[in-house]
Amino acid sequence: MPLGVNLCFAVKRMPEPERWAAFVREDLGLDHVQFTFDLLDPWWPEPHRSNLIRRTAAAAQAHDLSIHSAFVGLAHYVPSGLLDPDPDARAVAKTWWWNAVDVAAALGAGAVGGPLGTISDADFAAPASRQQRYDDLLDALSEIGGHASESGLSEVLIEPTPIARELPATIDKCARLLGDLAGRGVTNVGLTLDTGHMTFQPLHGQGAAVDDWIHRLGSRIRQIHLDNSDGNGDPHWGWPDARGSFDVAGLAEQLRGAGLGDISVVLEVYPRFEDDSGHVLDLIRSSIDHCRPHFAPPNRPAAPQEFRDALAG
Repeated sequence: MPLGVNLCFAVKRMPEPERWAAFVREDLGLDHVQFTFDLLDPWWPEPHRSNLIRRTAAAAQAHDLSIHSAFVGLAHYVPSGLLDPDPDARAVAKTWWWNAVDVAAALGAGAVGGPLGTISDADFAAPASRQQRYDDLLDALSEIGGHASESGLSEVLIEPTPIARELPATIDKCARLLGDLAGRGVTNVGLTLDTGHMTFQPLHGQGAAVDDWIHRLGSRIRQIHLDNSDGNGDPHWGWPDARGSFDVAGLAEQLRGAGLGDISVVLEVYPRFEDDSGHVLDLIRSSIDHCRPHFAPPNRPAAPQEFRDALAG
């Protein structure tokens, strides 16, 4: 299982592709990243968007980095997206995803993904409306999956979230959604499971456990978002953190035991925007150091201290 990192830590700190690419490759010693659309929004107009895509792809290539996938960030997670009650808003969300596929393909990524949206309180409370939003979601994902395939992407990766109105949020809803898509002939949609979301007790109960997700969903799991949590929130802490209790070694053992040793594992640590940048970079380094032995051997020695000091500055 190759270990990579989501670039959310670079948002508001390292927007320059050359800077985060150097940090990931030379300092962290990793060879692939997950790009976040918080760094390059698919809504941005041409020709500026294309220029920024070329700069990003060139920086990754210069540092021998693979962009494994491109993912929804905080900005697009906020709207109701593909589950909005308004048809015009859903059409906007589908257009955003269409553009996201295009950007991911232009970056050289293999997949695109993220959370899909949020059902309103009113629609969720009305069975007929809730079913209609689900049917609308199937229609949209069928189109997005087709566009992804035509654009050369291998997968669309859905990330379940720890809110009941955000589909899919539970094991059963994941299985139903993927099964219904397969029934329509859409077979290039899989799951990115977040370790904090899987163990979120307010939604899944006190018995929430990663092995339940792995056992039930199996090969439909195509990626893991790895972060530290106490099971009671969605903090996306890193390591070390006295509040966190997530067992990285146990996760690695469970994945290998389930025959999922080929999937990508991506560190997704969200520092606060207010946090000191030097502290944030140290946190990303220590988190990678904590997780690396369980997934992939280091492929490059640590960068010299002067390089680290320059990045922190």
